[in-house]
Amino acid sequence: MNLRLFFKYTLGRGLILGPLLVFLLQIQAGADVWEALQNRYAPESLSKATEKQTPKHDPWARLRAIYLPFSEAIETAALTDQRAARKVSGHLHRALRPYAHIINDASRRFRIPPEIIGAVIMAESGGNSRARASTSTAKGLMQTIAGTFRNAREDLLSQGIHIEDDPFNPQASIIAGAWYLDRMYRQAAMDRKRPDLNRQDIASWRYPVEYYYAGPGHGRKKKKRVIIYAGGKQVVIDKPSYSRKVLKWAEIMGKTG
Repeated sequence: MNLRLFFKYTLGRGLILGPLLVFLLQIQAGADVWEALQNRYAPESLSKATEKQTPKHDPWARLRAIYLPFSEAIETAALTDQRAARKVSGHLHRALRPYAHIINDASRRFRIPPEIIGAVIMAESGGNSRARASTSTAKGLMQTIAGTFRNAREDLLSQGIHIEDDPFNPQASIIAGAWYLDRMYRQAAMDRKRPDLNRQDIASWRYPVEYYYAGPGHGRKKKKRVIIYAGGKQVVIDKPSYSRKVLKWAEIMGKTG
């Protein structure tokens, strides 16, 4: 049967074409199947998707309920109030204490403030080395996806640095994650033509952190929120919300040491 004729016949009668038939049609046409599907089934508008997927309350509510025994108000107050800062920072440091020596090693190796590495760990996994994403291959403390973790291992090995082939291993996750953060710092500096940024200044990590979170392709876009499709689900990536959280936690940890 001619698939093109069948496709035209089916659409003309308002029938829904199954994924398998679309796949076969695109194979016959020699086109990229995934790209064709994305083009054919346009995503919902950002505002509509945001209404469905983005909670109106603190987006870190679930993480807070599990790992963070302090409110958003106390967290904000910690930027100016020493008592609040000690409470928030004390909890963050306690959660990260088992990994402190690895964080410090990664900080020296990649010239990244240890507070940034620690804050990314807390935002990504809450300090749970067994964390696993439900919509991607991200695993471990720093939630590196499989491809990034593999690239990190290969590049590090070429420099004589060995990490275990296990993203749930704290040392492997932190070193691979810091490797990627370093890459994102350099990429963001190049994209935004800011080679003069001070790597030890926490504020200079805003865009690198957003690149880490959303990937360099989405990170360099001017849109504050982007939609991605992961694990069959539509996910809204809020870049400023993520970077504000990470930089805030890093600043709080830096205030109390």
